[in-house]
Amino acid sequence: MAIVTEVRFAHGDGALADTLAALPDVDVTVIREASTDPGGSVYLLRFDGDIGGYEELEEVLDADHTVRAAEPMSGFEDQHLWGVEFSAEAKLLAPKVTNEEGFVLDARSSDLDGGRRGWHERWLVPDREALHEIWEGAREEGFEFEIIEFRSQGRTDPEYPGGGAPTDEQREALLAAYEHGYFAEPRETSLEELAEVLGLSPTAVGGRLRRGMRSLVGMTLVVERPEE
Repeated sequence: MAIVTEVRFAHGDGALADTLAALPDVDVTVIREASTDPGGSVYLLRFDGDIGGYEELEEVLDADHTVRAAEPMSGFEDQHLWGVEFSAEAKLLAPKVTNEEGFVLDARSSDLDGGRRGWHERWLVPDREALHEIWEGAREEGFEFEIIEFRSQGRTDPEYPGGGAPTDEQREALLAAYEHGYFAEPRETSLEELAEVLGLSPTAVGGRLRRGMRSLVGMTLVVERPEE
């Protein structure tokens, strides 16, 4: 059964480790992963808070050993929206989540115990076994890792609007759409091209995507009813 879990983690070689330490009053939010390759390391990031200006942020990012390349997004310089490619030595958990057929629903910088800075993320993973695999991998690589909360999804209750998890067919369509850039802005593939990949009609693929997205929204964004 699918699980939504919230985690906090940090690593000396974790994403933006030097930047987070150098700019303690700056908050970083992952807008989206710009690469559809599970091993990729290009992300679209927004920096908020006491940054001090474009030049200062550029200098800090250039000095960060976990960053291979960083450049501001054209037209969004004043909003501190940057495309960041991480170095080979950067330790990332998002690819592990993708390898377990999960999704990173949101990710932002966070303060951990002991004054360290790291990340607070919310994941959707297929089951507890997938979460355990990610946890084991994180521990083996030396992450400071904490599971804050997790809950199973997929219950059916006519009075509860959340609905169940996507079906296998919907999940296949969603993953294919994600991997081929259908959700990118601008789109990197069309519905017709995605239909060819899946061997289905565009109408069938569109229906699976809509129903799958509805299930994901119900699972992750709909406020749960109060406990009785």
